[in-house]
Amino acid sequence: MQPHISDADVDPDEAFQLVFRELKRHEETGRKNFVVRVPVELLEYLFSAILRKSGMSRVALERLLAELGIYGFKDADGRILRRYLSGHTRMAWSTYQRLMQWALSSGWISMWVFRNLAFRSHEREAAQLCARKILNTLKRRATLPDLTKEQVVACFYEAYQLRQQERDQAVATRLRTDSAARELASFVEFGLNE
Repeated sequence: MQPHISDADVDPDEAFQLVFRELKRHEETGRKNFVVRVPVELLEYLFSAILRKSGMSRVALERLLAELGIYGFKDADGRILRRYLSGHTRMAWSTYQRLMQWALSSGWISMWVFRNLAFRSHEREAAQLCARKILNTLKRRATLPDLTKEQVVACFYEAYQLRQQERDQAVATRLRTDSAARELASFVEFGLNE
């Protein structure tokens, strides 16, 4: 069954363009394998919002993330944030989404920024997953011109839906076992209904 447009909240032309841009970015890297990671511009957006609202310096923010044991910052040597923002180190999507939730619960990003980042990260991750799937398929048989726009869009929606289901399952599990997560969920639900 092909996913419906409303399932991803991204129109077909935009979905196609997102995947095409990810394929071009990968081609420009010259890498053999496609890496599914957070783009630097989304990291810059999140961290600049946190720094602006918190009034912290980059060094202070990095120390706090290390003290809190945020994955990817646990062994902070004072340069991890700089490496993420320069693109030398690529952040996993799951780490980025935990950082977004932490920033929201700490009051360091607004609900509007959180929703914008969540939507943008979901569509970019789906586009990357689709692009990787296409490249892996091309290694075996087809060429890019052999793929139709409809196939690319269907691939995007499939990746988007699959990741959304995985996120929903993870949230349900955390809500059952983590009281802080339940508090955050009620806060987010209140913010969405404002």
